Amino acid sequence: MTDDILDQLFRRLHAEGFRQVALELVQENVDQVRFSSNTKDLHNHWNEESISVFAETNGRTVSTVIKDASALDSAVARLKEIAARTPENPSFSSLNPEPQSYSGMPRARSSDVDIEDLASAMINGSLASGSERVAGLVYNRRSAVTVMTDHNRCSYETGGIEAVIRAFRGNFTGQEAQHFGIEANVDSSTMERLGAEAAETASLAQQKADVEPGRHRVLLSPYVMGNILTYSSGFLSYYSVETGLSCFSDLLGKEVSFPGFNLHDSPLDFNGVGARLCDEEGTATARIDIISGGVLKSYLHSYSTASRAGVKTTANAGIISPRSWQLQLDAGRRGYKKILEDMGDGLLIGNSWYTRFQDYRNGVFSTVPRDGVFLVKNGEISGSVSGIRISDSVTSILSGVREISREAKNVKWWEEIAPSSMPYVLVDNVNISRAF
Repeated sequence: MTDDILDQLFRRLHAEGFRQVALELVQENVDQVRFSSNTKDLHNHWNEESISVFAETNGRTVSTVIKDASALDSAVARLKEIAARTPENPSFSSLNPEPQSYSGMPRARSSDVDIEDLASAMINGSLASGSERVAGLVYNRRSAVTVMTDHNRCSYETGGIEAVIRAFRGNFTGQEAQHFGIEANVDSSTMERLGAEAAETASLAQQKADVEPGRHRVLLSPYVMGNILTYSSGFLSYYSVETGLSCFSDLLGKEVSFPGFNLHDSPLDFNGVGARLCDEEGTATARIDIISGGVLKSYLHSYSTASRAGVKTTANAGIISPRSWQLQLDAGRRGYKKILEDMGDGLLIGNSWYTRFQDYRNGVFSTVPRDGVFLVKNGEISGSVSGIRISDSVTSILSGVREISREAKNVKWWEEIAPSSMPYVLVDNVNISRAF
């Protein structure tokens, strides 16, 4: 699909009576290498094109995704039919009518990265550091994006390298899952280091240890923090606050964590794959201070939610329900190994998955630790732990933060961790329960 198709669809929607229209054309080129049992076993390449459509008529809103240029007429007819039967949407007032200027688009580094070499480097780096077998994936994703509304038009390129490796040593595992945007330098030495780090985690403790359920001091890795914060980022949407589905309701301007906790949305950091130049209604993106000095400073807004709240949009449309693009938690001053040495007794948790919320209003969730879960005694790792859950709330985790490491990683994994940058975080009184 081309920009001509976009223009054609835009005119057709207006001709059928839609008053406000926002279109987003994404043309994605993906290269993928998979490896298992220390061997590269699959190399795929594919292209995907789609147009996301949002349209309004007489206060009624409809949306769809078109993946076939030949289906424009039928898609428009279907949207018109649905709009005729749809009640007015009180959550939508208008697309952003203010003219935008776009800056900050970096010069993309070459997309001709040999991901076969990157995969080999991860495998070799992990085996050289003690793993017995490895499995994983490397992606090179490049997306050309055009957003078109009645008021603005924005085009940019985003994407980059995503790498995942899981290392095995006996019954113990370690995992690294990082992303590198189009402005980042990625080479074989970077991948060797990822492989080595996964192997080192799998080798940290080769004996089992038990931990009693209850509240513990826990050093959470960048992956666990990425999981918790990006999985719960929807609570920062003003739409969630309005609908009573946010644990951050009534907390704006209040202290939610310790003074060194600074959380931002950083869509213009093209060192990460979550970068974007504008939101879905064409508003130019910018770095947003969400939590600053431990205080909740801002919710995430589209033009409609901002209008209702009496503030300016934060360029996080999600036209109806705003969302974050690329969360970044500021690093601290000390290395995580020093924090570990000084933490006394507790747990070091390297990763988690199957995060599920039991109570959205209070942010109550559970998640299952994996890939490096260790009992810590007197600041030293004494054994590997399995069969536990973190069963707590987002607000409790934030209020329990005591220190943040100077090391940070660009983390992204499966559907568990959205593109983000996270350090290690020491948290007191984390509730640990049995998983089975």
